[in-house]
Amino acid sequence: MINRKTIKKGFVSIGTVLALFLATPFLSSAIIDVQTADQIYETVEDAPQKELGLVLGAAAYGNRLSDILRDRVDTAIELYKAEKISVLVMSGAQNEVEAMKNYAIEHNVPQEAITMDATGLNTMASVNNIAELERSIIVVTQKYHLPRALFIANTLGIDAVGITADKSQYIKIFEFKTRELLATSKAILDIFVLN
Repeated sequence: MINRKTIKKGFVSIGTVLALFLATPFLSSAIIDVQTADQIYETVEDAPQKELGLVLGAAAYGNRLSDILRDRVDTAIELYKAEKISVLVMSGAQNEVEAMKNYAIEHNVPQEAITMDATGLNTMASVNNIAELERSIIVVTQKYHLPRALFIANTLGIDAVGITADKSQYIKIFEFKTRELLATSKAILDIFVLN
């Protein structure tokens, strides 16, 4: 017969495992934030020169960019015009990269300075694809997203820095940040456990 002490120990054990499981995303995110902090730049003026600007995809509706994606492309255009990069790599789903390219061309970036990666369906794929080019990069995305992107780049041996593209107030920012916590844990699992 199971006594109260055994039941109590069982609940404590379950509680400990649950607490560790819930804390893991926060802990891994905090570690990656610290590791990549000195690679993140807030302004175009402060950013170093690199060869490519990797613009990570987000929602596009036909030829209209979501606020978050428009801010990324605008920041990449600023980098290009400031001669911090010579090529913009638009990475995301096919509709996203087409919309990004068209937007950049409308804002006076020559077509020959734009490369499209329509197989960059997530951050891991986008960074992995650019690793094959063996070029230095500036990752262009929002501040909450940069640590994970740079962590992946560092793991793949890419010479990378990031620039924040936070030009707007985003309605779903809490949702984005929550999803990023889980994505960071998944990136660690993908790289170190699943290879």
